Amino acid sequence: MKNILAYCRPGFEKDCAAELAQVSSEKGFYGYAKVVSDAGYVVYCFEQTETIEELIKQLQFNRLIFARQIIAINELVEFESGSRVESLLEAARQLPLAEEVWIETADTNDAKALSGLIKKLDKPLKTGWKKSGVLRNKAVGVRHHVFLLDGEAAYLGVSYAECRSEFPLGIRRLRFPAAGPSRSTLKLEEAFLQFVPEHKRDTDLLEGMTAVDLGAAPGGWTYQFVKRGINVIAVDNGPMQKELMSTGLVDHEKADGFKFEPPYTVDWLVCDMVERPIMVAELMAKWLANRWTRRAIFNLKLPMKKRYQEVVLCLELIEAKLQKAGVGYQFQAKHLYHDREEITVCIIAQ
Repeated sequence: MKNILAYCRPGFEKDCAAELAQVSSEKGFYGYAKVVSDAGYVVYCFEQTETIEELIKQLQFNRLIFARQIIAINELVEFESGSRVESLLEAARQLPLAEEVWIETADTNDAKALSGLIKKLDKPLKTGWKKSGVLRNKAVGVRHHVFLLDGEAAYLGVSYAECRSEFPLGIRRLRFPAAGPSRSTLKLEEAFLQFVPEHKRDTDLLEGMTAVDLGAAPGGWTYQFVKRGINVIAVDNGPMQKELMSTGLVDHEKADGFKFEPPYTVDWLVCDMVERPIMVAELMAKWLANRWTRRAIFNLKLPMKKRYQEVVLCLELIEAKLQKAGVGYQFQAKHLYHDREEITVCIIAQ
């Protein structure tokens, strides 16, 4: 296999392609992207004759910002009349053995129209895969993906446990809590699930910890701390949800989030303010460099063009300021499913 198929949020294909170009060239792999606007995926074609699996295994999925899923593929599989399963199965025999097969589409309205076809194909395709011997229980960590473009063609490829999402379509779906003050609460919930490893959630999100929420009103992000028993300083001139204030865990500071300074070092800083991304990056760097917080999760609202370039600029600014201050750090950035024109960044000071 020579190419990569990456799922992404529709409208962010150029950003996903720009990131793939940078990370692959850093590993010595060069190629070009096939981009269709609003398609919800990118195909990146490589010039090398060697297989691309080695590149995928060298990548860290959690370090990729815009890609929801990464799959190694060959060329498009076009179905012969009335033989979709047979056409796919013939192509699957050329792939490494796998432990399972997923049938997916892009996250677009047009692709959703294929849900009926997916249901129709699911059982016969999986049965054919098993009978043909391309599925083996011992093929741990290898998964086949059928990515339907329409009723006539699909990409067929392989993902590896070393670098992939474990969610169908690369989407972590969450249910909006009835008591949530706003739908933005799902952004922080997804961020916690993405950035805080399961084995650390009992210690890194511990009852009795302290947090600051800049631009908090009406309290969507504050809610995620309150439900965990964490004390919050909610900074915003706007009103907070009454139910949150009645918990006794929230101190509402009516102040400008860019001017507020905490009375003590807090465990968490979060920020979802609608401001220029470079301004938010400067503010987050200030908090971390001054050691006003041990951890930060924040959103960078991106411009309409050259979004990946803006992300790189912001992250480089933060890293430079932390290095100058002598602050060790770990960071991740991800375009989460519940994000829109923004990415979410998590930085942990050391």
